[in-house]
Amino acid sequence: MHQMLAAKLVACVAVLSAAAPAAGNDKPVDGRFDIGGRSIRLACKGTGGPVVVIDAGMGTAPVEDQGWRIIADQVAPVTRVCLYDRAGLGGSDPAPAGPRSSLDAAADLHAVLSAAGIKGPYLLVGHSIGGLHAQVFAAKYPADTAGLVLVSTTHPDQFSRWLALLPAATSDEEKAVTEARAFLTSVQADPSKNEERLDMRASAREAHLLTSLGSKPVIVATHSPRFRMVPGLSEPLAVKLEDATQRMQREYLSLSTNAHQNIAERAGHGLPHEAPKFVVDNIFEGVAAVRQQSAR
Repeated sequence: MHQMLAAKLVACVAVLSAAAPAAGNDKPVDGRFDIGGRSIRLACKGTGGPVVVIDAGMGTAPVEDQGWRIIADQVAPVTRVCLYDRAGLGGSDPAPAGPRSSLDAAADLHAVLSAAGIKGPYLLVGHSIGGLHAQVFAAKYPADTAGLVLVSTTHPDQFSRWLALLPAATSDEEKAVTEARAFLTSVQADPSKNEERLDMRASAREAHLLTSLGSKPVIVATHSPRFRMVPGLSEPLAVKLEDATQRMQREYLSLSTNAHQNIAERAGHGLPHEAPKFVVDNIFEGVAAVRQQSAR
């Protein structure tokens, strides 16, 4: 699978080696920017377009995260890249009290990019829940979206489909099944069960508003099918859940007529830290695809 991605990158070399299209003000940016009474941390470096904007997984503040910083360091020589910390994480101020949704996260990102003078359209790179936010950003701000790179991204229906695959509750079931059912039920019903107070059901509805990006590039970077997202389950049930996850990942290919999928050989859900080169290569594929489209 990595070999296929390597072959794609060989075809992209000429595009990536060419002079990068201008992306406006290319001075380095690193600071906190007011978005209306609270500040969001944003750090950008590199030159050229499209501007790659990275949205990390739950609880991760990429501006200070070593894995994402390493990835950004490798992307910066090719194009401008931005890391930002969602509300309440890293150097960003907390969000207002109460539940949040992906639309809130997308609005914050759009506001901080505007406040910092970072002009789009952007190639959004979203890992895990960050990929759900990226889908909502693309639905809300289509003119500012050049494409998506979805890195082991949370599918809008992921939790509900997993829950439906679990067997009916019994008094003598495995503890892991009981715990998985309780987690999947509560994470959908109670935003206080996750550290960012994210309303998963509202976010899923918002993400479903993205039905098509037309021909804008969508790169789907999927974790290995060998990975077990829910630890402790019996192997037959774990395989059933992972098969469903892989199907959901393939569904993202329907978002664009210019969509491509790459699957990691061994790395699991934590792709940015387990397989950073794989993530970088997928970003490069997205950058090349956007530039090729812009040159037409």
